[in-house]
Amino acid sequence: MLLNRDELIAILFRETDRAQRMKTPLAVIHCGVCDWEAWRGQEEEATLNGALRTIAERITQLLRCYDSVGQVAQGEMVLVLPGCNSCNASTMAERLNNEVFALPVKLERTQIQFHACFGVSASTGRSPFVVLRGAERALHLAKAQAAGSVYCSTAEAEPDPAEFLLPVLQDKWINS
Repeated sequence: MLLNRDELIAILFRETDRAQRMKTPLAVIHCGVCDWEAWRGQEEEATLNGALRTIAERITQLLRCYDSVGQVAQGEMVLVLPGCNSCNASTMAERLNNEVFALPVKLERTQIQFHACFGVSASTGRSPFVVLRGAERALHLAKAQAAGSVYCSTAEAEPDPAEFLLPVLQDKWINS
């Protein structure tokens, strides 16, 4: 099930608070269907809605129970991935490209082959709106490259994932 924009933002705020409190990573993937406007001119709205439902079902099958996905615009979805850094999220975006968008969507009378691009942004404690803007910019840059591109906006600014575990490991050493 796709969340609406308001539900998605509420979840992103909650997960950002949790990531800051628990000192864990949080990443966002902004997924955009590259040729959505072209398909809108060729297919009926009901057909495209059915295709979007199929894509959403495929995406949901790849997510963990605590991940979230919502529609933010026509042909655009955002995934909220608690516990993932930008490297993990980039890997997930490539998996989405290979397992969701590489297969055509079969509908009643037709078959549609969609292509998508992906923008990845990590929270690193920043405001959810800043993270969403970062993912949106990254998506824009990915679309400028080619269909299937993944662009990560925050990899250079993000701490090493091992740094998140350092306080936990130090506590165990101190308490033992």
